[in-house]
Amino acid sequence: MITIVCFLLIALSCDKKRNDFIPLEHMTFTNAYYKNAVKISYYILVDNPEPTENVLKKEIIKYVENRLKSNKVLTKPETSSLNFVFYRKTDNTSYFITNKESAGELLGEEISHYQQDFIANYVVSKCGKGTIEKIYLYNLPEETVANKNCDK
Repeated sequence: MITIVCFLLIALSCDKKRNDFIPLEHMTFTNAYYKNAVKISYYILVDNPEPTENVLKKEIIKYVENRLKSNKVLTKPETSSLNFVFYRKTDNTSYFITNKESAGELLGEEISHYQQDFIANYVVSKCGKGTIEKIYLYNLPEETVANKNCDK
């Protein structure tokens, strides 16, 4: 009996999916201070992120590429950039799966309060007739992922 229980526990722990992305659609933020420079930020939690930086970076890039396929907002002339902000899913950040940020309140909850759970920013910016995509992973220097028709 003990052998069966141990086997089940091992099987269940090995089955934990890595890099499960949880978009927080209700926290999408649009900054429209300038008429022709609308910036949109999307927040995503990553459950059980890959511990290897290179693999995690590739998974984030793949996730954003898939989101961009169905995202038509960048085709609008007033939209200047999209920002995908990734946080590790923890007990603290899980709060935001069902709750919005409550900035400005006395004991307000903001995801930015949990910098220890921050993973990356992935920014897609318009430039000329194209876009440039950059990733900022943890505290590493920015890295250009794609440069599509932008002057170098």
